[in-house]
Amino acid sequence: LFGNNGPKSRAKGQTVKSKRIKVLDEVDDLKDDVSSSDLGSKTASPLSDEEVRQVSKVFSSSFESNDYRQVLRCWNALKRSEVMPPISLSQAIESMQRFKKDRSFVLRELKGYFKKYSTSCSIATINDLLDSLGKRLDSELVDNVVEMLPSLGLKADKRTYEILLSMQFTTRNFREVQNLLEKMEAEKIPMSMRSIIVAVKTALKTGNFESATHHFRTLKDMWLSSSTDISATPSNAPRHIVSQLVDLACSEQQLANFLPLLENVPISEDAVSSMLSECMRSRDPVLASQVEKLIRTQGHQISDATYTLLVKNASNDPGRVKTLFEEVKAQGSTVSADFALAMLAFCSQTRSLELADELYAYMQPLKQRIPVLSSAFIRFYAATEQHSKACDVYEQQQQLMSGKIPGSQGLQQAVCLDARLERSLMNAAMRCGREDLAKNFLDASPADVAKHITMIRNCAASGNLAGAMKVFETLKNSGTEVNAVVYNTVLDACVECRDLKAAEAWMAETKNVGLIDVVSYNTLIKAHLQSENFTKARALVEEMRKEGLQPNRITFNELVNGLVMKGSSAQRAEIWSLVREMKAAGVKPNQVTCSILLKSLNAHSKEGDILETMDLISAMDEPMDEVLLSSVVEACVRIGKPDLLSQKLKQLHNADKMCVSGSHTFGSLIKAYGHAKDIDSVWKCWKEMRSRHIRPTSITLGCMVEAVVSNGDTEGAYDLIHQMQEDDRCKDALNAVIYCSVLKGFTREKKLQRALAVYEEMVQRKVDLSIVTYNTLLDACARCNRIDRAPAILEDMREKGIEANLITYSTMVKGHCQAGDITQGFAILEKMKKDTSLKPDEIMYNSLLDGCAQNNLVEEGLGLLSRMENEGVVPSNFTLSLLVKLMNRSRKLDGAFALVEDISKRYKFRPNVHVYSNLIQACVANRQLSRGMETFDRMLKEHIKPESRTYAILVRASMQQGFFEQATALLRAALGLSGSDSVISERQAALASVQYLDAALVSESLGYLLDKGHVQDMAVPLLTDIKRQKPHFRLDSSIQSRVMSAGITGEVGNSYSGPSQQARNNKPRQSGRNSYSNSSNNN
Repeated sequence: LFGNNGPKSRAKGQTVKSKRIKVLDEVDDLKDDVSSSDLGSKTASPLSDEEVRQVSKVFSSSFESNDYRQVLRCWNALKRSEVMPPISLSQAIESMQRFKKDRSFVLRELKGYFKKYSTSCSIATINDLLDSLGKRLDSELVDNVVEMLPSLGLKADKRTYEILLSMQFTTRNFREVQNLLEKMEAEKIPMSMRSIIVAVKTALKTGNFESATHHFRTLKDMWLSSSTDISATPSNAPRHIVSQLVDLACSEQQLANFLPLLENVPISEDAVSSMLSECMRSRDPVLASQVEKLIRTQGHQISDATYTLLVKNASNDPGRVKTLFEEVKAQGSTVSADFALAMLAFCSQTRSLELADELYAYMQPLKQRIPVLSSAFIRFYAATEQHSKACDVYEQQQQLMSGKIPGSQGLQQAVCLDARLERSLMNAAMRCGREDLAKNFLDASPADVAKHITMIRNCAASGNLAGAMKVFETLKNSGTEVNAVVYNTVLDACVECRDLKAAEAWMAETKNVGLIDVVSYNTLIKAHLQSENFTKARALVEEMRKEGLQPNRITFNELVNGLVMKGSSAQRAEIWSLVREMKAAGVKPNQVTCSILLKSLNAHSKEGDILETMDLISAMDEPMDEVLLSSVVEACVRIGKPDLLSQKLKQLHNADKMCVSGSHTFGSLIKAYGHAKDIDSVWKCWKEMRSRHIRPTSITLGCMVEAVVSNGDTEGAYDLIHQMQEDDRCKDALNAVIYCSVLKGFTREKKLQRALAVYEEMVQRKVDLSIVTYNTLLDACARCNRIDRAPAILEDMREKGIEANLITYSTMVKGHCQAGDITQGFAILEKMKKDTSLKPDEIMYNSLLDGCAQNNLVEEGLGLLSRMENEGVVPSNFTLSLLVKLMNRSRKLDGAFALVEDISKRYKFRPNVHVYSNLIQACVANRQLSRGMETFDRMLKEHIKPESRTYAILVRASMQQGFFEQATALLRAALGLSGSDSVISERQAALASVQYLDAALVSESLGYLLDKGHVQDMAVPLLTDIKRQKPHFRLDSSIQSRVMSAGITGEVGNSYSGPSQQARNNKPRQSGRNSYSNSSNNN
């Protein structure tokens, strides 16, 4: 093969081989002067057919063995072939790129090749090349090849466009996808199924409903023409596309127009839920009937969730609800609490006692497990004056539960009674002659230096300073010359063993023997910094200078790190003076310095400190490594400035400060751009990496998938996984962690069907499943209120030998509590304590506390708090906010304030905005608005910034109780406008303003002021100031028109200057029923 001469006499079969060797010897693939102009050169004899076949064979085998030099030798040899050689053009191009040939060289070679074999070169040949380049996302070379087509007398066909569309969609270049689709339409080129799917997905991503339905109609026709069963088509009828189309139709309020297109198309349960939910939102029972007809025609098995939505949509049709209930009973299926509550809500609306009785009888087994249902039935019977039945339900449930829930005690355990319901039940008991029951309620609530150095270090690591000293003495007594390294090692041992006195004594000894150096001082400085003695550490720097030694970069980095990690706020203020001293000493900050400074940044850092740190990074001479890049990402995320991160990354990239040489660096960049919410740059990095033939590792691919998911494109991340599955070089990089990123994305989006589809694919592809996978699935069930799916998932865990951990149990508890099944939540807690050695953490206790709050189990909640504290679990602000919510539900306002005061003092933390907002909500719910305003004032004095919800509670309550001036002042404070002096002081103005105030709240308030006759004195001045000072604040246009129209008849000032005399004379009055009357009591 390489030209070795054989014997003169050879067999007949060896002739071709010798000629082939000679052919390869005559070419040199490494010189750029061997270009397209040599194709078909007349100075060399053409290759025979056998030579072409043999060289082509060597070409293929060389590429498979990654011998790209030999591939190019074969390529140059094949230029003498008279016919198009049977080789892969994409392999030739990749070999040129691997051999660092630039794009101009590659294009010359291609042009020469196409020119010589123009008669044999077809669009199919070009498409094969484009397909390979497209998968590598080499868009520039793809464009160059497409530009050659006219000169070759060829036109792009549907496969060409399919390749181009797929490549552009992969990189999320939706504008170019649209341009290609328009070009196809202009040239009347038919679309393949894959092209149509890309068109549909592009329309979905860009929110173009008209385009999406147009292409979906074409896609559906293609499915139907290829098979009577759509699910049997090559595309496997991606139901998630249909679900996304349904979501888009609902958001665009085009469901009625889109519904006919779903005929004969498989529909997922998620899509059905979306359609029926849209029917509820639009209050369109006719459309709901059409949806029901569609799913029944297609033979869908109607789920419990679907039945629930159908009942809610048929709330004005008693006959239809009765039919649905009879259908459920005929099937004998166990229904959920949601279905029962929906039926009971209908019964309450229509006062259908007979249907409620039937429901109660049917739900008997379920009531035993979910006490909240019994509470609902008690509330219904009490409201409909069926007093005896209400008492019967309560007593029957108490007997069934034996009066106990595992882990708690008290009369109210079995049935979830809030204060209002308890009063209703007591009233019912008295009215039906059950005095004993009523009394119960009343009673229930009152010589080798290196070896010696190693031994010294080992002694220090184990805390044996005496042993380290003994090793040193042994070395010294051996007569070996002891150098500065040994002395510094002993000094470091003193520091490692936290013996500062020994360290200072040894420093003096080192100084006496004349072996002290910069390393000695740096080591002792480190010791003083560990003891937080910054004064002594700084004094050692001055002493070092007196000894003629200059502090180096390590010296300054240790000092800066000590201030950052352990310095007080006053000491941390010296950081930048230390950096300036460092520069003055001629020591330039490096990557370590910048990383330390980045650690000091947080959400409360001064803008000047942040910018100065970023300037230091820009001033570095050395390229940024991955450690510093990660520090930049974490700092920008921590301080809440993703825009700054994006700006810094672009600046570093343009200045060539980032060394991008491998897959890991690309992964760090992708992660950084993902945090910066710069999805275009994420795809740009991925495209560049793929076009440079850099194989992604599992970490890089994981960063890419996570970045796409975190930017709201979980479907795109899932598509990327499927692309990697089809790539033989990349599919090995896929693992369970990468799949779990997509699984978590669908979980956050509450798409249970898609999450289960990912899980089924993991099982099918035999991906190693872990406890994280199953915990994510359980979380999806909990978020979607489908905890009934949990037993099947737990059974799969047991079959695979995966044991549940604390997160598993905690997720199960959360799911049952959210579903209203507090009993099962406590049962899981007891089961975990009995069957495992796990101990409940704060998250699990908080889930149970939330369940107690939802079901008004005050005593149980307080008992749970005591149990939590007894087991050493420290409450947090989240715990405190749940406790306030719990006390509010039971009308124990003083108890809520007492709990906040007690717990925050005992555990030494400051209540946050959520705790204060819940306290204010409790004040409003207990009709103590003045106390709520006092709490608001205390909140500002504690420097706690209010949130939009805080203002919503106070404004709506003030409006409801007739305090219009107070409500207007609160709105002005929230918007940062003048005229808020009656509720906040001038120095509190910046703290009191809210960045994202709910525009609906302001619009509602303006409308309410308008309705109550406060146009001239309050509504018009407020609207005028908003439009002048907050021009980008979006208000309801109809409200603006109404306010301004009403104000035209009167004289309106330019700005608000306080309430008018008439408003000041108005007494607070109780408003009628309106949008505020109920919202203030929502918790």
